[in-house]
Amino acid sequence: MSLFSCPAIEAQTNRITLTDPCFISDLHLSAESARQADFFVRFLKEVAERHKELVILGDFFDYWVGDDAWETAAGILNPLRDWAQKHSLYLMHGNRDFMIGKTLADRLGATLLRDPTVAVFSDEQLLLSHGDIWCINDLDYQKVRRKVRSFWWQWMVLRLSLKKRLSIAQNARSRSKESKVKKDVTLMDIDADTVKREAQQFKCSVIIHGHTHRPGLYSDLDNTPRYVLPDWKLHDDEDYRGGYLIKTTSGWEICSFR
Repeated sequence: MSLFSCPAIEAQTNRITLTDPCFISDLHLSAESARQADFFVRFLKEVAERHKELVILGDFFDYWVGDDAWETAAGILNPLRDWAQKHSLYLMHGNRDFMIGKTLADRLGATLLRDPTVAVFSDEQLLLSHGDIWCINDLDYQKVRRKVRSFWWQWMVLRLSLKKRLSIAQNARSRSKESKVKKDVTLMDIDADTVKREAQQFKCSVIIHGHTHRPGLYSDLDNTPRYVLPDWKLHDDEDYRGGYLIKTTSGWEICSFR
């Protein structure tokens, strides 16, 4: 990382053109889990390989502490870099991996997206977001979000050693899990009016996001379909499941992968 690198200002664009996309988010991959890495690599080979673009809308990692941590997740990043040599890869920050910067994106051969981003696809305009920016009713979270997305906070954190940053992230992750249990689920969902205004502002006919862990098609924005991407998670200590969104001959479809 250079002296002045800072993920808060390094997102490269808020408008892209897609021809055959596959959308995923909320994988929450752990660099320490070989099983998760193997599962994701299988997804690249069995699903993503069939599409021209892979769009990751945040929380690819359970946490990311800076682009100098590549080697801690090489089992995940190296196969993704290899995949991107023949395909187009797009990354957006989530609430867990907002420290992904242009250094990582460039090394992967990816484009780092701003939140939200407009994607032009065929005759449609898609509004893409991780989704947490629209959870405006969770005032405590939005306060923390503004802090950790600020230039100076990120600049100062990146001055710490990699070991120290990893320790801080692991502790913060544990505290976050505890606080979520105590929160009303409605606070952690998107505000429909806010999303509707943004869709109208950017003239988008489809909305795609993650974050809420409530996958499905929602019709709460009048005639504008809103697709929430599946989160990837472990079931029964053995079965790791994920999902993705693609366009088929019959329309947009959320598919499972396990």
